[in-house]
Amino acid sequence: MITHKLSKTSKAENTILINADEEFMKPYKQSVLKRLKKDLKVDGFRPGNVPDKIAERELGEARVQAEVLEEVIMHAYSRAVRELKLDTIAAPKISLKKFVPYTELEFEAEAPIMPDITLDLAKLSVKKPTLKVDDKEITETLENLRKQSAAKKDSKAGIKNGDEVKFDFSGVREGKPVEGAAATGHVMTIGEGSFIPGFEDNMLGLKTKETKTFTVTFPKEYHAEDLAGKDVEFTITIHTISSVDLPKFDDAWAKTVGPVQTLAELKTEVKNSLLQNKQTEANKEIENKVLEAAIAQAKFDAPVSLIEEQVSKLRSETEENLKNSGLDLEKYLQLQGQKPEAFEAQLKVEAEKRIKLGLVLRSVIETQKITVSEPEIDAELEHMRTHYTDPKLQEELTHNHFRDDLRNHLLTTKAIKVLTDAAVK
Repeated sequence: MITHKLSKTSKAENTILINADEEFMKPYKQSVLKRLKKDLKVDGFRPGNVPDKIAERELGEARVQAEVLEEVIMHAYSRAVRELKLDTIAAPKISLKKFVPYTELEFEAEAPIMPDITLDLAKLSVKKPTLKVDDKEITETLENLRKQSAAKKDSKAGIKNGDEVKFDFSGVREGKPVEGAAATGHVMTIGEGSFIPGFEDNMLGLKTKETKTFTVTFPKEYHAEDLAGKDVEFTITIHTISSVDLPKFDDAWAKTVGPVQTLAELKTEVKNSLLQNKQTEANKEIENKVLEAAIAQAKFDAPVSLIEEQVSKLRSETEENLKNSGLDLEKYLQLQGQKPEAFEAQLKVEAEKRIKLGLVLRSVIETQKITVSEPEIDAELEHMRTHYTDPKLQEELTHNHFRDDLRNHLLTTKAIKVLTDAAVK
C-alpha cells in the first residue's frame, strides 16, 4: 500500500510526501525483472527463465534497484495525485527521502498545479486601430520596385553615389580586429547610408581592384558600448562597380512589374498590398495586446518550477543561436552592453509571461469547453501535405505525436480567437 499527505501547499504548487511499502513495490520489481530477463543470457538457462536472484546478480543490483525505483515512484505519484484530486500541469520534482530496497520507500514530489484563474471576457477591451496608407509609403515601395528592375553595367570609373559596389572590408581598433566589422564580397548601393556615417564617403572615387585604409568614428549612441564614440581603422578592397540605370516611372515600366496595364493600376495594387500587410501586422499586435490584457486581468502566481525550467530553456536557445553566429553569451552581452544579472532578469520576465500565457489559454479551453474534432485535424493535415513537399516532413505528418501537437495548436488557436473576439471593440 501507499500513504500520502500534502506537506506543503500554495496556489501554484503542492508538495506531497509519499510512502510505499513492500506490498506495493513487489509487483513492480517482478515486472522490471521480467522485462530485463527477456534477453538475458546465462549459461544453463534459457532467455527469460533465469531465476530472479541470479538475474539480479547478473544484471547488477544497482541497475535493478534504479529501474524498480523509477517504476514505483511513477505509479505511487500517479495514484497519490488521483486520490488527492490534484490538477497537475507538469512533471513533478522528486526528492528521495528514504529507500530500503523493496521494503520501504519515502519520497517528496513537488507538483505544479493548475492555479485558480478567473477571466471576465466582457471586461477585456482592446481598441481596433484605423489603418491607412499614405502617398509617401506608396512612392517608397514603387522606388524599391524600380531599383529591383534597374539595368546594371560594369563601370571602370570611380565610385559615385547610386553605384552598386562589391567589396571586402575589415576593421581594426588599437591593433586588434573588431568582431563583426569584417566581410568579404559585401554588396552595397553607395549613398543609401546603410553603413556607419563617413564610411561610404571614403569609398567615393575608388576604382575596381583599388584598396584604401581610412578611419571612421562610431556614433556616440552606437549600441555596442565598447565601440560607441571610438575610432576604427577600416581597410577596403573594391571588386566590382556597377552603374545603375533606373527605368522611368511610366506605364511601360508598370507592365513589366505586375499584371497591370498602367502606372495608376500599379499604384492601386501597391496600396492594397501595403494595406493588407498592415492589417496582418495589426492583427498580430491586437492579438498580443489581448493576451497581455488577459494575463493582467487573471492575476495569479505561476509555478516557480515551471518558470525556472522556462528560463533554462530560453537561455539554452539563446546560447545555441549565438553559437550558430560564432558568438558565446559572454561576448554577446559585452557587445550589447548588458550585465549578466540584467540578462537573467530579462529571461525571467519572458519566462513568466510564457508560462502564464499557456495557463490562461488552458483555462479558456477548459472553461469555454473548446474542442477540436478529428475531421478538423484531418483537414489541417491535408492542407499541410499539399504545402510541404519535403519527404521527411511528409513522413513526420504521419506520426501520432504530430497529430497530438496539431490538436494542441488548433485548441490554442481557437482559445486566442475566443479572447480576441471578446476583446476587440
